[in-house]
Amino acid sequence: MSERKRETEEILQSVGETVGHLREYVQLQLEYFRLDLAERFARALAGLALAIAVGILLIFSLFMATVALALFLGARWQSLPLGFLAVSGVYLLLTALVVVFKESLLINPLLSNLVKTFLQNTEQ
Repeated sequence: MSERKRETEEILQSVGETVGHLREYVQLQLEYFRLDLAERFARALAGLALAIAVGILLIFSLFMATVALALFLGARWQSLPLGFLAVSGVYLLLTALVVVFKESLLINPLLSNLVKTFLQNTEQ
């Protein structure tokens, strides 16, 4: 009987060790998940910051080019207001096109890039 009792105690000790290892494994997996999520979030945030910075620089460049085009057209047509009106008309047309095609031009690419950032393998 003592042999059986010793075997039972060994099995219980082994089960206890296994449970301890399982708890440690689960804790490590949770920590890995948190770190992985933080890295993915940081990458997405860095991409957003870069896009904003590039966007601001492009807006400044576009603004200067717009003023130059309006001044050029105004001088060519001998009417500055007409030059600025023509450039405004181009912007109204572009705005209408963006509103009509917003799904394919803006929403879908942005969502696609965001999902790709979060789902891509970070071990690259």
